[in-house]
Amino acid sequence: MKRLVNGVEVELETGNCQVSQGSDRLHVRSPEHAHTAVAVRKGDSVTISYKGDIYQVEKPSVVGAKGVAHATGQMRAPMPGLIVDVLVKVGDAVTKGQKLLVLEAMKTQQPFVAPFDGVVSEVGASAGEQVAEGAVLIVVEETSAQ
Repeated sequence: MKRLVNGVEVELETGNCQVSQGSDRLHVRSPEHAHTAVAVRKGDSVTISYKGDIYQVEKPSVVGAKGVAHATGQMRAPMPGLIVDVLVKVGDAVTKGQKLLVLEAMKTQQPFVAPFDGVVSEVGASAGEQVAEGAVLIVVEETSAQ
């Protein structure tokens, strides 16, 4: 089944994984590993925190400003939470996958990472601050390839 994951269309497959609902978490089991995940549905979109990463999963037809925003480096709070740590400041050069900020929501710490190599152009929150769902946390401007 095709879905958008963080703004990129992918084919989702379950493979050898089993997913079951716990009281407050999903349990994901494969022959090699067992992990937990937190999923929050809002309309046709699901935000998933799994193994330290955050995934925004949507049907291709529902992509709007959020998909465009992620592609442009604008990261928003997927739910209300507490900013635990801010690891960058405006003007910092970052590399794809670098941890930028940590949000704690639903008793789970969710790191936000750079979607591409770039420069931090906006930091919208500070450590210890409560943020609302949808608040702009970090904006990264992509550096052009030389």
